[in-house]
Amino acid sequence: MTATLPVAPATATPEPAAAPVAARRRRRGWTWTVVTVIVLAVYLFPVYWMVSASLQPSANSADTAWFPAAPGLGGYEKALDDAGIGGLRVSVLVSLGSVLVTLLVAIPAAYALSRLRSRAVSIALILLLLAQMIPSVVLATSFYAMFNSWGLLNTFIGLILANSTAGVPFAVIVMRAFMLRLDTEVIEAATVDGLGPVGTLWRIVVPLSRNAIVTAGVFAFLFSWGDLLFGLTLVNRNEMYPMSVLILALSNSNLNTWAATMAASLIASVPALVVILAAQRHVKAGLTAGSGR
Repeated sequence: MTATLPVAPATATPEPAAAPVAARRRRRGWTWTVVTVIVLAVYLFPVYWMVSASLQPSANSADTAWFPAAPGLGGYEKALDDAGIGGLRVSVLVSLGSVLVTLLVAIPAAYALSRLRSRAVSIALILLLLAQMIPSVVLATSFYAMFNSWGLLNTFIGLILANSTAGVPFAVIVMRAFMLRLDTEVIEAATVDGLGPVGTLWRIVVPLSRNAIVTAGVFAFLFSWGDLLFGLTLVNRNEMYPMSVLILALSNSNLNTWAATMAASLIASVPALVVILAAQRHVKAGLTAGSGR
């Protein structure tokens, strides 16, 4: 009886094309990484330039070094003295007031437009878009004549109402798109339980639409924070000027305030940056959900 030797199973040889494919993927990944870094550098370069210029007290708009040889904080001291706390206080109060007015007007309007099934809704949305396309200089001239007769020039109320005109149309469009995706059975159940339209809105719709409301509020804040035209047109007292107007005044004063102008610009960017970072999760969710329908 003869013994048979076990035969080793045949092993599959690796395909020769796998290595080139992996190499191409790695090269493609590195290419996209380099492109992303270049794009970020281009977008962030103005921020670096502001930081560099703010640390050069003797620099001007035509003569600013790439790197501050002898950095100093004189620009920040002048910015805080000439603009500083007063301008920030006005800008913060006006921006927060604009957010409040925008949401109080836009939330009921967006909910009503999301529940109605009529051709009038399309007309209303077109009118909102047209309202947002009106040049600000036209609105500023009209507001000046109107607020002058009402006694609202040089007041927080006047600035808040004027800045809300930019936030309300955008907020209505964003929140309506989100509210269209809400479960109608939940809203109908609230109605069956005895909640009226107002109770359903504030107890059911508003909590469910938190992301869209935060998104609209953030953009309303940014619209108001970056406003320059209304601040120039509706205000003529130094203590009522927002930060954007004071930065413009610094840049127009003389060539020795370039560092102070850049320092004031950086100081004015901090509140907006804080708002964006604090609300970025809600903003991303609100914009993503609102784009689905």
